[in-house]
Amino acid sequence: MEAFLALPPERRIELLLPFVNDNRVETLRNVLAKRTRRVTIALENIFHSQNASAVVRSCECFGIQDLTVIENSNPFLASNGVARGAFKWLTYHRFGSEEFNTPAAYADLRQRGYTIVAASPHPGHDISLYDIDVAKGPVAVVFGAEKVGLSRWAMDNADVRMVIPMCGLTESLNISASAAITLSHLRQEVDRKLTPEERMLPEDDRREIFSHWLLASIRDAHNVLTRIL
Repeated sequence: MEAFLALPPERRIELLLPFVNDNRVETLRNVLAKRTRRVTIALENIFHSQNASAVVRSCECFGIQDLTVIENSNPFLASNGVARGAFKWLTYHRFGSEEFNTPAAYADLRQRGYTIVAASPHPGHDISLYDIDVAKGPVAVVFGAEKVGLSRWAMDNADVRMVIPMCGLTESLNISASAAITLSHLRQEVDRKLTPEERMLPEDDRREIFSHWLLASIRDAHNVLTRIL
């Protein structure tokens, strides 16, 4: 695998294309053309595997390429049955080497150009979900674990705090529903307000991801790599 990844993306694609049928290749290219990094999600200390998996699946379904995972006291565990294979198609940014990893994750998101939006179930915060303007720049929405929510540091050091407006007696949605609603709305805003050039991944990134997607599409990838390298 290391020898394969050391090759330029163009060469990887050339080697793998004969092992993937044309219909699959066309599907991968069409999906990749709709991928965006204008919106991303970060998850802080999520410990419920079904919630983690549901967020992964929502990211994939709405064409969000990147997911930031912050592992403080809890490892990020997910059930592939819920995610239905979505794990293979995303780019992960994991932070779990320190006792408290949220500052490093925030620094990385800002370095990548994101405005950090902390999601909270409590009213009275800075803005509503429907006030986020994706035309102003890339947005990273950070969600915390159910019941405990985001850490105080994550809330205090975000650029803005966001609430999803509600009309019922129940205070909040669970994280999987909150993330799905957020992504559905922001994806519509990305498609409505941005040009294809603004929302699409750069060409170099598309080639890199496409090479990984081709590999993930091959049933016996390890043996194939052994044969062709």
